[in-house]
Amino acid sequence: MFFANRDINRLAIHATLVSLAWSMAGIFFTVYLLRAGLPPAQIFLATAAILAARFALRPLVIFVTSKIGLRYTLILGTFLSAIPFPAIVLVHGVGLALMLFCVITSLSQVFYWTCYHVYFSSLGDIEHRGKQIGVRQALGTLAGVIGPAAGGIMLTSVGPWFAFSAAFAIQITAIFPLLRVREPKIAQLSPHGAFADAKIGIRLFFADGWIQSGSATAWIIIMFQALGARYDNFGGVLALAALGGAFGGMVLGRFMDMGHARRSVWLNAGILAAGLVFKVACGGHPFAVISITVATTLFSGLYLPYWMTAVYNAAKTAPCTFRFHFASEGGWDAGGVLASLAAAAVCAAKLPIEVVIMLALPMVVVQALLLDASYKASGRGAIASPVHT
Repeated sequence: MFFANRDINRLAIHATLVSLAWSMAGIFFTVYLLRAGLPPAQIFLATAAILAARFALRPLVIFVTSKIGLRYTLILGTFLSAIPFPAIVLVHGVGLALMLFCVITSLSQVFYWTCYHVYFSSLGDIEHRGKQIGVRQALGTLAGVIGPAAGGIMLTSVGPWFAFSAAFAIQITAIFPLLRVREPKIAQLSPHGAFADAKIGIRLFFADGWIQSGSATAWIIIMFQALGARYDNFGGVLALAALGGAFGGMVLGRFMDMGHARRSVWLNAGILAAGLVFKVACGGHPFAVISITVATTLFSGLYLPYWMTAVYNAAKTAPCTFRFHFASEGGWDAGGVLASLAAAAVCAAKLPIEVVIMLALPMVVVQALLLDASYKASGRGAIASPVHT
């Protein structure tokens, strides 16, 4: 395996299967809704509704976890995350099927992501955190090469039922590595300062939610339309792009573990900002879209380790890792809701969809400033968090 830490190895296998299912089918959710007749403004509103419901349903995680434990809650979240794959096939415009898809997606993500982040924070090793995230990212990128190509071919040749059912089966398979992962300890009662200590996590997740929810969805729409609105073309470009980013996360993860976290903050911020500017300037031309997609994905492995290393390390030393991520994920929902509503307003006003991408630029700077201050305070490339006894 990759590390002496067997729990991290099993989590990496689990995450790879989840990434494969998502890249095979979930990455097509936006363009499937576009083909189903939803204009971009309604797609952004649906995204906002999913994230707002996630925020509202989040207290269920604490209740369920207290009853069945974190591992079984993560297994439940993994199972629920499989249901949206076949459910989206029933969507043919705005209606009951779309509402059910949004509710199921919200519920599954509430249970899955909070529990997964708690697991990785609790069972990972601070001194190898960047490398561990990098390996996980590299395996996810490998899945990102296979998945879109396979999904695009299946959607084009045999139709959505087969493609989304295959992703459903892979997602269910991702449950099995979790059966042997040990249970992290969670305080039954909230320790003093458990939520207050999550401020840095909330802010960083808010920034990422804002950056990802609006700009990433807008770019997917631009890509799909530029590539002739064909699933196979879209999936092929994503697979090609993923090849370029296969090892970026591993390289930066080691770079951060050697104490270069603050350098990586501004390196990544510059690359991320440049990528957003190029996306805005591409004009929707197919060759430019393909080139920019490949170029930006080449450096996509930089992004996740550069900010999640800080979050995971802060969570591990927080009074309660579970409540840290509970609060932080709420920050992501809030950022995503606001960005999606802003994007819907831009589209409703008949402004170019590229404006949505530009909305992410100021938040890139905010995110970099937050991380730089946090890494500076820690003095070792990980966010400093007070040790509570």
